[in-house]
Amino acid sequence: MKILKSTGPLSRPNVSQRFGLSLLLVSSFFSTALSADELDKSGDQTEAPYFWVRGADEQIDSLPLKATDVQVKIEGTMAKVVIRQTYRNEGELPIEASYVFPGSTRAAVSDLLFRVGERTIRAEIQEKEEARKTYEKAKQEGKRTTLLEQHRPNVFQMKVANILPSDTVEVELTYTETLERADGLYEFVFPTVVGPRYSEDPKTGGNTAWISSPFIQPDAPAPTAPTFEMAIQILQGGRLSKVGSPTHEIDADYITPNEAIVQMLHDTSRSDNRDFILRFSLADAEPAASLLVQNDDEGGYFFLNIEPPARASSTTLIPREYLFLLDVSGSMSGFPLDISKEIIGGIVSDLRKGDSFNIFAFAGGAEVFSPGGSVSVDEATRSRALHWIKNQRGGGGTRILPAMEKILSEPKPEGRSRSIIVLTDGYVTVEHKTFELIRKSLGEANLFSIGIGSSVNRHLIEGMARAGAGEAFIATNPDEGRTMVSSFLDMVQNPILTDIEIEFDGVAVREILPAEQPDLFSSRPLRMIGQFEAPLKGTLRIKGLRGPELFEQEISLEDLPTEAESLDILWAREKIRALSDDLPFLGEEKVRSAIVALGLKHRLLTQFTSFVAVEEVVARTESDLHPVKQPLPLPKGVSKLAVGGGVPASPEPATWGLVILTVLAIAYTLIRSRSRKGV
Repeated sequence: MKILKSTGPLSRPNVSQRFGLSLLLVSSFFSTALSADELDKSGDQTEAPYFWVRGADEQIDSLPLKATDVQVKIEGTMAKVVIRQTYRNEGELPIEASYVFPGSTRAAVSDLLFRVGERTIRAEIQEKEEARKTYEKAKQEGKRTTLLEQHRPNVFQMKVANILPSDTVEVELTYTETLERADGLYEFVFPTVVGPRYSEDPKTGGNTAWISSPFIQPDAPAPTAPTFEMAIQILQGGRLSKVGSPTHEIDADYITPNEAIVQMLHDTSRSDNRDFILRFSLADAEPAASLLVQNDDEGGYFFLNIEPPARASSTTLIPREYLFLLDVSGSMSGFPLDISKEIIGGIVSDLRKGDSFNIFAFAGGAEVFSPGGSVSVDEATRSRALHWIKNQRGGGGTRILPAMEKILSEPKPEGRSRSIIVLTDGYVTVEHKTFELIRKSLGEANLFSIGIGSSVNRHLIEGMARAGAGEAFIATNPDEGRTMVSSFLDMVQNPILTDIEIEFDGVAVREILPAEQPDLFSSRPLRMIGQFEAPLKGTLRIKGLRGPELFEQEISLEDLPTEAESLDILWAREKIRALSDDLPFLGEEKVRSAIVALGLKHRLLTQFTSFVAVEEVVARTESDLHPVKQPLPLPKGVSKLAVGGGVPASPEPATWGLVILTVLAIAYTLIRSRSRKGV
């Protein structure tokens, strides 16, 4: 933008300058006074999933949620979840509704029931396009029908059509997932509402039409909140402890030392505007392995979980080697690079005697702190490393592949647990090549990725950690980066078992996921799932190094407890995720065919298969379905400024002063221009 120069104290702008000033003021006015609808049309939208009923009259709440009932069974580290949600058409016309809801990225959705009155319909699994055609045909014929699709691994959409006035609709959804472990506690999370999403360009952002959302304003009268009930049964092979929730009041009834029934209690505030989180501990004094099995006609599936001990013994600590890969490209300049330096500096300063490290910096090229290989930790090497890190400057491109090849080719010292830590904002377009390189060349190591920046490439950050059998950390501001140091060190500074080998003696195993077994750390269990061929007999043997000592544990495959459920679903979900990671190398058609086959065989919702249910009774005879929208409550603690739909249709009172001044300025400019022309 040009700056207008003054030729004197009474200098007047010329005609083009007056026009430019007028345009600037007009732009200011419209940027202030745009309504929510106009902002949506402009392309920059705040969006989120919600329950909506398509159409024109947005003020009618025709299909309110009446009740949510959640039944959860946690057995070992698996959770089976059954959700029943009840809606009622309180309008006067038949309607079609679409319900978009969140879920875990690990959720394997395997069943859908649709009830209207006394009639129950179990959905069929079909290829996505075929399911859509089935749904649309039934909708046009006036039959009650429902369609469940997966938009993303953690976002699902359900449509229901031809819901008549006074119809009560119940939808029952079943899914299975594995639980995550953090800070020694297992965590079960049930999402209840999805927060706002911001989309800069819907035209290039993929199929995101499903996420535009109205929300109830925090200062608006709240509608009657639906009932929300949750009951959780926890069954474990070891003693339960520390059962609690940081989000809701609960009552935990211990039936035995290994079993508890948890009920969610109700207070005066609504409980469905924030995620429900339950945590509990299982840790024992020694590494403990447990095996769950599900048999079928061809053999079956197994799920192995190796639990770290409650506390790592100081006598079994394993020497560690850390290799840092630091992105110093131009996009990292400023806060991302500064906080990356702090993170590396904090970790290096905390290394123990006997540990070793090296640092690689990359942009268009690469630079190494110690070209001769990793150096042992002492005060001199710490000081030199901190000085070297401090002098790094951001600039140039982001050539991550050559740098990754270099760090992965470093010889690994014997008897050490190697961790590779990548710090980057991830602004590259070679994600899948990077994943493939890590899988092929990582060897006996774990790779941890740390994304630094306000808008990192999470696809790269999370994909690298998954390929490297590690964990992903994200820091979007300096405070998160500083607290990340302790979280990261808690994760990696206590490797319990290294060089882990899994052997099956007496039974044929077809496939194990993941294919490579990472080290066992004090804050993270080791899990794997696979297939075996009948009959199930023999021994499972786990070997590894616990410090300088050999560790070995055996599990008899003939004395297992009662069979587990849904292991085939979990295996199929893990296989689908592995296939998705390999899509660029196997080809889209091959991957799609394999995923479709898995989805159809295991009745599993995927990006290429959907659930559809049709009631073979014509319910609607009118020509059109009634269209309305129903807003959701904002997530607890979220401001209305986060939601595009929350922008007032006209400027707020505080804005009117600026609007009036803007209009007067425009009018003054135009009048002065016309008067000088003698008009």
